[in-house]
Amino acid sequence: MYSDKREAVQAERDLIARAKDGKLASGVTAEFSRLPFDLAADRYLLELAVQRPDSPRKSAKKPGGDPRKSWEGDLMERLRPFFAGRRLNQITADDIRAYQAERLGKGRHPNTVNHEVKSLLRILKRGKLASRLRDDVRLLPVKRAVRTMLTPSEKQHLFTTASSNPHWQTAYCAALLTANASMRPKELKRLLWSDVDPLGRTVTVRQSKTEAGGRVIPLNEEAWSAIAALKHRADALGTYAPQHYVFYRQWPKDDPTMPMGGWRKSWRNLRKAAGMPNFRYYDLRHLFVTELCEAGVPESVIRELASHIDPAMTRHYSHPRMAARRAAVETLGTVKPAPFEGGYVTNYVTKELPPHVETT
Repeated sequence: MYSDKREAVQAERDLIARAKDGKLASGVTAEFSRLPFDLAADRYLLELAVQRPDSPRKSAKKPGGDPRKSWEGDLMERLRPFFAGRRLNQITADDIRAYQAERLGKGRHPNTVNHEVKSLLRILKRGKLASRLRDDVRLLPVKRAVRTMLTPSEKQHLFTTASSNPHWQTAYCAALLTANASMRPKELKRLLWSDVDPLGRTVTVRQSKTEAGGRVIPLNEEAWSAIAALKHRADALGTYAPQHYVFYRQWPKDDPTMPMGGWRKSWRNLRKAAGMPNFRYYDLRHLFVTELCEAGVPESVIRELASHIDPAMTRHYSHPRMAARRAAVETLGTVKPAPFEGGYVTNYVTKELPPHVETT
């Protein structure tokens, strides 16, 4: 109990000052909030690797690996040069706004900068410091570009081009599985032969982008042809085993016990050869959702196949093509309105408008 009002006011001011400095937390949290950013980031990544060892987004790529090479670690590496040397409790909203401006000045996409800022807020939350900044920190606005999906003939041309070069086989098979089974690149890279059921023609996704991404996907003829081609190659090279990866490391030597890094170079070359240099690999998942929506497949089934929890995400992935839009509006023309008293038929007659009269 304070003896007078002035003492109480001063105590309140001291409390607010300590809160701004991050000194109200106690024990381990207080120690973490006073760490330099570099040390705090390293400790945070190690904690994530221990707490969620199977998460492809927040842990190292393999057991015992460097946590800084994970998805979250990559974001932290981008933050380090700017915030190096500062304690967590010294980072202000002005610092974050300055970081956003610097990254935009270097030509980074606003969505990329938003991912980095959200990573920074997560580590500040670990130190009980995020709440004092959230009201003053705003993510950058992101303008969604209008995407145009491939027409059936363009899709056929893309895959015909992909099949024309044997050096593109991995990218070709991966693209078939993504376009016909909605599998993400990370899901393909973690696919084992034991996850493939040849009798039921299904694949089981065990590790995905999120914990809810695990699912069993039935394969159509095109997707199964990709699996069959990869199995034929594995048999020919002697790399097949149930515990081996379907998409395995091929450089500097074949190692089926390790997942491959990717097929980015092959994809860039084949889409350039197809005359579609701006078509992203991930657009194949958008194409998958779009085609199912146009076919009238229930949204709940699409969300299950694409592992979308939020219906808004499914709508974000759907881009009805012009042919589907035209067919939709043409259905309105099948109903011919009957004439009504005092009216006219708009399908065939345009009613003459009265002459314009100037008013004074």
